[in-house]
Amino acid sequence: MPVRIAVLLAFATVTVAAQSVTIREQGARPFGGTVVGDPAKGSLHCDHGYLEWQIPETPRRVPLVMVHASSTKTWDTTFDGREGFRHIFLRRGFPVYLTDLPRTGRAGQGCGPTSYTPELNHDQVWFTNWRLGLWLPGDPTPDFYPGVQFPQTERALNEFFRIQYPEFNAPENERVETDALAALLNEIGPSVLLTHSSTGIRGWITATKTTNVAAIVSYEPGDAVFPESEMPPPIERIDGMKLPPGRAIPMADFLKLTKVPIQIVWGDYIPSTPDTINVGPRLSLDNRRVNVMRATLMVDAIRRHGGDAVNILLPEIGIRGNTHFPMLDLNNVQIADLLSKFLAEKRLDRR
Repeated sequence: MPVRIAVLLAFATVTVAAQSVTIREQGARPFGGTVVGDPAKGSLHCDHGYLEWQIPETPRRVPLVMVHASSTKTWDTTFDGREGFRHIFLRRGFPVYLTDLPRTGRAGQGCGPTSYTPELNHDQVWFTNWRLGLWLPGDPTPDFYPGVQFPQTERALNEFFRIQYPEFNAPENERVETDALAALLNEIGPSVLLTHSSTGIRGWITATKTTNVAAIVSYEPGDAVFPESEMPPPIERIDGMKLPPGRAIPMADFLKLTKVPIQIVWGDYIPSTPDTINVGPRLSLDNRRVNVMRATLMVDAIRRHGGDAVNILLPEIGIRGNTHFPMLDLNNVQIADLLSKFLAEKRLDRR
């Protein structure tokens, strides 16, 4: 039976009742994974992902699979209590699948050991890394960027500091995670992958493991891929270190990325040129500049091989103030509209 839900949003002193939407199906379950050990002696089910989904009463044909890097919060309710992408696109008629990848969040039961070491400067480092503003050593309080699209309240900032999962980005983790994602897509069929930050590389690799990637929209991906025979030269960071432009993959795998439309989106406050001020605790800003260059080179390579890809810097199209999390920012409806436009142009919004 369809379920009528009315989402009540509360933030600051304002209460807003959102229009109800009819849900035809919703649920949660593990996906993918393996079993290790001997059932007769001892075994472990592990390296699975965890999936939460909602399907509206009259759904569009192609679902959105939302893959977070360090917190389920990425695609959920915003830091000030507004609707995030999960609910925005549910209201727009899309089936929505929210994932935790193996060894993260609700899928933490891994086949291999992990370790976590607390970082006592975590708040300061990630405030700067995620481009809310600058919180440099010696400063007792952070300084927000002028015009930043982050809600500058104590509640929002407290929540921001508490939502990150430990990230495990070894090659083994990437293999396990992309295997699970490919298995999921093979179960639910052609889907649009939404990736963010370190799951950007997971999206590119997943598309080489299954034919059920209908499109990829990646928000500030951390890495790029290139054909083994066409690797660009290293990119020099402001501190003099030469960084690889991306990962080398077989040409046959790279060509699979030319078969699906790709959109890459970047927020604001990213340096466009090297600046000697961006060293030490500000080095992450130059790292982001390098990531934009990687994405630009990758888009060029995809186009060169006949693919459909675009790299969008939001300030260049008049959308300003966005952090590393544009889907959670104050203007996230405007960011969602950009995604809806892309889906319509690629005929991925048909019912």
